[in-house]
Amino acid sequence: MKVLVMAATLVAGGFLFNSFPAFAQQRSALLLTPAETRAYHTCLFAAWVEDYCRANSWRLTASYDRVYSGCVAANGGGKFPLGTRNWYNTDDYCSRAARGRLR
Repeated sequence: MKVLVMAATLVAGGFLFNSFPAFAQQRSALLLTPAETRAYHTCLFAAWVEDYCRANSWRLTASYDRVYSGCVAANGGGKFPLGTRNWYNTDDYCSRAARGRLR
């Protein structure tokens, strides 16, 4: 019986805690619509392909550009513009791009 009361108290407390406006706003900012989720995943995939091809296309010849662009095209990348993205801000970049908040 004590376990049931404790579980009910935790559930009710969690519900009240999460129903404050500040927490509700923060929580809704994390959720993406289905269209935003597709854009986010497309961005992450394009970033992964570009990073993979950049790491594996290095040659001692002058054909790096051809090898890199061929690798990106062959792996299905290049479908999302990744202009100001760096290797360390990919998640932030894709999240903002999916929501349309890029500057």
